[in-house]
Amino acid sequence: TPDVNTLGGPDFLPVGSTIVCNMSACAMRAVQASVAAAAGADRRCQKMSQKNGAAAATWRGRAARVRTSGGGGRAATAEGAAAVETSTVEDKWISGSLERCAAGAGIERLREAGYTQLAQARMPTRRNEEFRFTDLAPLIAASPVAADPAAAAAVDAAAWTLQAADATRVVLIDGVFCADKSNLSGVGEDIQVGMLSAGAMSCAALGVQSARRGGVLAGLNAAMATDAVVVNVPVGARLAAPLHIVQLSTAAAASTAPGAMATSAPRVVIVLAEGAEADVVEEFAFAGGAVADPVADPAYWHNGVCEIVLEKDATVTHTMVQAQSRGAVHTRATYVSQAEGSSYALAEVSLGGQLGRHDLVVEQVGARTVTELACFVLAGEGQCLDLHSKVTLDHEEGKTNQIHKCIVSAATGRGVFDGNVQVNKLAQRTAAGQISRNLLLVPKATVNVKPNLQIVADDVVCTHGCTVSDLEEEELFYIQSRGLSPAIARSLLVAGFGLEIVSKVRGKDLKERIAALIRASLDRDNVKLTV
Repeated sequence: TPDVNTLGGPDFLPVGSTIVCNMSACAMRAVQASVAAAAGADRRCQKMSQKNGAAAATWRGRAARVRTSGGGGRAATAEGAAAVETSTVEDKWISGSLERCAAGAGIERLREAGYTQLAQARMPTRRNEEFRFTDLAPLIAASPVAADPAAAAAVDAAAWTLQAADATRVVLIDGVFCADKSNLSGVGEDIQVGMLSAGAMSCAALGVQSARRGGVLAGLNAAMATDAVVVNVPVGARLAAPLHIVQLSTAAAASTAPGAMATSAPRVVIVLAEGAEADVVEEFAFAGGAVADPVADPAYWHNGVCEIVLEKDATVTHTMVQAQSRGAVHTRATYVSQAEGSSYALAEVSLGGQLGRHDLVVEQVGARTVTELACFVLAGEGQCLDLHSKVTLDHEEGKTNQIHKCIVSAATGRGVFDGNVQVNKLAQRTAAGQISRNLLLVPKATVNVKPNLQIVADDVVCTHGCTVSDLEEEELFYIQSRGLSPAIARSLLVAGFGLEIVSKVRGKDLKERIAALIRASLDRDNVKLTV
């Protein structure tokens, strides 16, 4: 809560600020300062000419949003207040999406930060370097609306289970926690896993990384999110079983207007204290059917954010399986902050969505940290699957290793990888490796790869590389020389290409589910596996 006496009037009041005053001895001074700030902003609006209409609208937004409130934390935002905040957003598509998706209750501090971030933002186009190869047209052509909450009751989440995580399972349907489909009885007494809306937990890390390093999509999540999964693992504690977070989408829109696209904005925050350990498994899927079913490709938008904080010597093993409908738009941002001696290992499999985008940002903020990133992407007909990653090393003796593998199985498929590893001046005696291997199974299949290694330190061991090819003729000949047919030889090489990544996934049942998804997706693109 800011001290109103130090704000110095409207000239020092940032856009989207909220003055929160607990009615005490200074209550009158606080209210007077708030009113004075709002009045000052209104006077500026009156003096502005028609030429500066956009700036005047911004000051009107400031005046309308300077208000007093009886408390902090999570609070419901009235639709009227949301409408006022939306009016300060300049981009029409963003403001329209917020009006349809961000009305009602939200996470107050996230929403305030989100509206501030989006006030002058624009939806990215292919003119923006970070979206040069990723066209957001399937999203921008639609009208995002809130998902229908009644659709969750008919969802059967039994198809997404892990034997090892029967009692450590969180199920979100269209971003909303489903208590009847979740089971947290196996979580230890000292470990907190639950929803922010329950009121029993608070999380200082919520929104910190996304506000500092996030883009427009992360800002939209902040403005639209209605709740957040919070995981707190205390000092020296360890999750005895994997925490399984299942995120399903129903594609049921609350509106029947033309072009309406059901939208969800789930939020996850994971904080591990010193020496803590956790194994986290996230699955993303369409709740109504298999990803490879050609008659079940509904359009919806899943826009998620996950923030992970690892304190000294903490360890997280993270698995992500993205198997959305081929008509869906899946955007996800993962932000990781690693303190001294911590370890973060990610194994990701991505094969769903008409448009899939994962922004993965890792920052090593302490010495002797270890980061392991492994990603397998399978892009089929009409799909564009994009991984943008950035790893920053700022301290000595850090280690990072990234493996990216991509198969494009159709002429209209596209894989995108933009991997940035930045080794700064103080990151001496570090080791950084990055490799991207890409397999194009048909003519005209496309992959855009941009490995990027930036080194400022002078005492490092760093490597990076990239390969793009069809199946090697020598490898095919070698297998056929053992008496196997060309079809079997090709199947063996395709099946084995992503095995290096899939083998990092823990749990036999999850590996079998991934194998079935890969086979079904390849079958849909007429790439038959005979092994």
